[in-house]
Amino acid sequence: MRSPDVQEFSQLPLRPLESTLSRMSGEICCNVLPSGRVQNRISQSVRVSDYESSRTQDRSRWLLRTIRNAIVEVGTEAHPRLIKVTLTAFPFDRNVEWILNGCRCMLSQFYRKHSLTVLSFCVLLLPVVFYFGESVPSNNDIETWLPRNSQLRTDYDEFCETFGADETILIAFQKPFPESDRLSAAAGRIAGLEGIQTCWTRQRVVEAMLQNGVEEETANQRLINLMATSDESIETLLVTLNEYGTQNRYATVDALRHQLEYCRLDHAILAGSPIVGTHLEVLGSRERALLLFTGTLVICGALLHFHIRCWRTSIALITANILSIETTLTVLWLTGTPMNFILASLPVMVMVFTTAAAIHYIGHFRSLHPDEQASGDSLKYVFRPAFFAAVTTIIGLASLAASDVGPIPDFGYLGAAGTAISFIVGICVTPAILVSMKYTPQKSVASDRWLERLAMRIVNNPIRILVPGTVVTLACAVGAFKLDAQLDPLDFLPSDDPVLRDTLTIQKALTSPTSIEAVIEFGDEGYSFIERLREVQRIEARITETENICHVLSLADFFPKDSEALSFRELAGGADENVAGLVADGCRLWRLSIRLEDDQPAAIAQTMTDLEAACGDASVSFTGLAPLLEEAQGEIFRGFWVSFFSAFGLITVVMMVALKSWKSGFSAMIPNLTPIFLVFGTLGWMGRKIDIGIMMTASIALGLAVDGTFHFLFAYRKKLEQKDCRYRAVRFALLSTGLPIISSAVISGVGLLALSLSPFQPTMRFGVLMFLLLMAALIGDLVLLPAFLALGAKRIRTKSRRIQEESETRIAA
Repeated sequence: MRSPDVQEFSQLPLRPLESTLSRMSGEICCNVLPSGRVQNRISQSVRVSDYESSRTQDRSRWLLRTIRNAIVEVGTEAHPRLIKVTLTAFPFDRNVEWILNGCRCMLSQFYRKHSLTVLSFCVLLLPVVFYFGESVPSNNDIETWLPRNSQLRTDYDEFCETFGADETILIAFQKPFPESDRLSAAAGRIAGLEGIQTCWTRQRVVEAMLQNGVEEETANQRLINLMATSDESIETLLVTLNEYGTQNRYATVDALRHQLEYCRLDHAILAGSPIVGTHLEVLGSRERALLLFTGTLVICGALLHFHIRCWRTSIALITANILSIETTLTVLWLTGTPMNFILASLPVMVMVFTTAAAIHYIGHFRSLHPDEQASGDSLKYVFRPAFFAAVTTIIGLASLAASDVGPIPDFGYLGAAGTAISFIVGICVTPAILVSMKYTPQKSVASDRWLERLAMRIVNNPIRILVPGTVVTLACAVGAFKLDAQLDPLDFLPSDDPVLRDTLTIQKALTSPTSIEAVIEFGDEGYSFIERLREVQRIEARITETENICHVLSLADFFPKDSEALSFRELAGGADENVAGLVADGCRLWRLSIRLEDDQPAAIAQTMTDLEAACGDASVSFTGLAPLLEEAQGEIFRGFWVSFFSAFGLITVVMMVALKSWKSGFSAMIPNLTPIFLVFGTLGWMGRKIDIGIMMTASIALGLAVDGTFHFLFAYRKKLEQKDCRYRAVRFALLSTGLPIISSAVISGVGLLALSLSPFQPTMRFGVLMFLLLMAALIGDLVLLPAFLALGAKRIRTKSRRIQEESETRIAA
C-alpha cells in the first residue's frame, strides 16, 4: 500500500486523525513534546530537530511531514486498521488553536453521534440536582448581615450568651387606648406563649418601681422615650423573646399576632428586630422567589426565541439554564450554606452566564451553518474567549471574599462555582441541543446592515467617538469618589411597606429600634449590692447627659437614687425572671440598654466616642446592634473598593496572558472601566449610597464586561494574523462578534432586570444596576474599544484584493 504524500496530509487538521490514517499500513505513535521533538515509539525511531516557528500553519505542515516520514520508516506489514497517531503535551498558549483545529471534526462527529446521549444524561441529572437544590434552608436574620470576624462581633456574641439575645418587640396603641383590663389580659396571654419570656405593660413596670420605693412621677418619667411619650399619646406593651422564640421567630411572631387578634387588638403597631426579621422571611419566601424566578425564565425564553427563532431550541436552552441553576444550588446545599436575600440573586446570575455562553456559541454556529463541521468549528472559535471570560468573571466574584459583611463572601465563592458550571453547560450542552434539535439558523439581514453602518462609522471617525466618550467618562469618574456606604435593615424593605411604616412611627414617637449595649463589670472585688447599684446609677447619669442619648434602661432604674433598702436583693440577683436580662453572673455584670435619637452610622460613631470619654476609667464595654451596623457600613465601603481593585488587577493579568502582551492587556482594560465610571460616577453625583446589593455589582460587572472584550479581541487578532490591516480587522471583529455581544448583553440585562420586581431593596437595586452596567458595557466593548483600536489605522489594499478589484473593474467596463 502506498504512503500518502504531503498534500494528502495537509488536510489532516480538517478531519479526524484515526479516520485519515485508517487505510494505511503499519502502527505509529507520535508524541509531540513541548520542545517540538517528534519520535516514533515502535521499532523505528525518527528524531527531528527543534522547529522554532511559532506560526500555526508552518508548525502544522512540519508536523505532517514528520508523520509521513515516520510511516515510511515503519513499513507496510501491519494491518491497515492499526494505524494510530496520538498527539499530546502541546503548550496551551501556543498550540491550543492547532489542537482544536485538528479535533474539530472529532467534536462535530461526537455531537452527531452522541448528542442525544448527552441530553439524556442531563435529563436524568436534572431531577436529582433539583431535589437537593430546592432543599436548601433559608436564613435572613439581621445578624447574618453583620461583620463576622471583628472584635465587635465577638463582643456582641459574648453579650448575647451572657444576657440573652437582644430580641424585644414593642406593641404600641394610639388614642383611643384599649381598656387597661384588656391590655392586661392580652399581656398575660402573650406571656404564656412558648417563645415569650416576658410581656410587660407600662403600668406593671411602674408598679414594680413603686414597690421598690420609686416615686410615681419619677417612675413615669423614667419610661418616657421607652414605653411612653411626654404627651401620653401612646400606650405600649414590651415583649421579650426567650431562646426558643429567637430560634423560631416566625412562629412566635405569628402566635403573638394571633393573640392580639383574639383580644381584638389587631390594630396595634408592632416594631422591633423580630418583626422586621420575620417580615423579611415572608418577603424572601421560596414561593415569592419561585414567582420571581419563573418570570425571569419566561422573559429570557421569549428573548431567546426572538433571537434564534425556534421555540423548541429556546425551551431546550432554558431547560439547560435550569440544570445550571439547580446544580449551583446543589453546591450550596453541599456546603451547608443557608439561602438568604443576597444568595437569592444567584440563580438569576447563573442563568445569565449560561445564556451568554450559549448565545456566543450560537453566533458562531449561525455564521458557519450549513457546513457539516459547524458544531466543531463553533466550539473552536468560542472556546478560548469564553474560557478566559469565565476565568475573569470567577476572579471578579472571588474578589468579593475581601468583604467581611455577612453573606457577601458566600455569594462570591458560590457565584464563582456557578460561573464554572455555566461555562460547562453553555459550551458543552448547547452544541448537543442544536444538533439534536436540527436547528437551522436564520440570517438577520437588517442587523448585519446596522452593524456594517456602525463599523464603518467607527473605523472612519474614531477621534469623533473617543473624544466625547472620554470626556463624559472622566466627568462621571469624578463622581465615583463621592460615593458613601449605608447599611440599615429598614432600608431592606419597600418604601410603602406597612412594617416599615409602623417601625418609623415608633421611632419618631418613642425611640430608635437599634441600641448600644453597655456592660459594667465589677470583677471579683467584694462590692456590696448597694455599692454596685450606686456605681451603676452614677455611670448611667453620665451616659444620659451625653449628646444623642434618648433613653437608658438598667436595673438601677427600678430603685430610688437615695434608697439603701436591700429588701429586693433577690430581684437584683436575677431570681425574678422579669429582670434576669439586666444582670448576670451573680450581679458581677450589669447591663445598660442605650437608645439613640439619631441612629445613623456617622452619629453612632461619634456617640461611641463620646460614651467612652464619659465613662472615663470605669470598667465599661460597649456593644450592640448599633455599633455593629456602623462597622458593617464602613466594611461595605472598604470592601467595595478592595474587591473592585483586586478584581481589576487580577483580570488585567489574565488579559495580558490571553493576549500575550502586557501593553495590549492593559490597553484592553481601559474601555472596560467605562461602565464602572459611568454608572457609579452618576450614583456619586446623585448622592446615592452603596448598600449591600450595590457593593457586589462593580466586580461582577467588570468580569461580565470583559466577556465581550475577549470575544472582540480574539476576532480582531485572528484577522491581523492573516496579514490584514487594522482597519479591516476592527471592521471584521465588529461584524463577527457584534450581534452575539449585543444579544447576550440584552438578554442577560433584561433577565437581571427582572430582579427589580423583588420587594427586597438590595436585590432590586442589584438587578437594576447590573442591567445599567451591562448596557454601559456595550458602549465600552462595541464603541470605545473599536474606536481605540482603529485610531490611526489606514485601509491598506493587499495584492489579492487589488487584483480582485481590478478584475471587477475590467468586468464592469
